[in-house]
Order: sequence, then structure tokens, then C-alpha cells
Amino acid sequence: MKQGIPKQIKLFKFAFRSLIFSQTYKVKDLPRIRDLVSNQDSTVDVKLSFNLEYGRIPCIKGEIKLDLALTCQRCLDEVKLHLEPKFQLAFVQNEQQGEELDSSFEMILSTEDEFSTIEFITDEVLISIPMTPMHGYECVSYQNTQLINKQKRENPFAILEQLKTTKE
Repeated sequence: MKQGIPKQIKLFKFAFRSLIFSQTYKVKDLPRIRDLVSNQDSTVDVKLSFNLEYGRIPCIKGEIKLDLALTCQRCLDEVKLHLEPKFQLAFVQNEQQGEELDSSFEMILSTEDEFSTIEFITDEVLISIPMTPMHGYECVSYQNTQLINKQKRENPFAILEQLKTTKE
């Protein structure tokens, strides 16, 4: 059964019932991301499904779809990125539980059963944002600086070479 995502994720309860949630947020609803982007009103589509692995390990499988307008770290203009992070998380209480799981799960060592949905979604989006967002091509202003760097520079000691040849 699909429904809007509650404000608090109750991990064991949702996993025991194998619940599926989906909801559309705005970028401005994600507090640590809204300061990084210029498209505050862009949508963030979230789908989360919960289940228990081996009858006791709560897991979240999810996908998030969003478009972000960030600052290109090469030319400082706006760069638009389309992100679709997908994740499969297993919340284990100890490392031995993690050894039983399939390698497709990312293990999170946690004893908390309840946490903020917005903070959880924000964390997953932040993980998927490139460390240095840049255009997929070489930016115009970046190309102009490359031309300057490639220009032949005059040797500042060339005048000494002339003095040396005149003394001989």
C-alpha cells in the first residue's frame, strides 16, 4: 500500500509491515540542501519501501529523483544536475548481523528505531551530489584561462643573456 511518508520513520514497525511510501517534496523542504542550490521550488520525488531480512534485520530500499542547480566549480556559472540516487540500506545492531546479508546492502550500524524522514532523505541526496559539480563540457571562461596559460611567456632573464654575449 502506497501512502505519503510520515515525518518520523519508525524502522521496525514499517519493516515488519513491509510498507511502501512515496511523496513529492520541494528542494526548499530539505534544510541542508536548500542553501546549496538556486532552484528552491524544484521537486524531489521519493519512494521508500521497508522490509525485514531474515525476519529481524530492518531494511529500506529507496530511490530519489531530483534536479539541482548548483555552482560550477570551474566557471562559477550555474550547472544543472539530474540525480537519481538509489539505495538499499540494512540497519544492523552488530557486525555479525551484517555478515548474513547480501552484498547489495549498505550496512548501517544503528540501534535507533525512529528518526527524521527529512534528515534521512537529505543525507541520501547529499551523498549523491558530486564533490565538485562541473559542467559536462569545458566551460567558456575555463577555456579562456587555458589560452592565457598556453601563451609563450617572455623569459625575464633574456636581458642577461644579451649582456653576456656583449662582454665576450
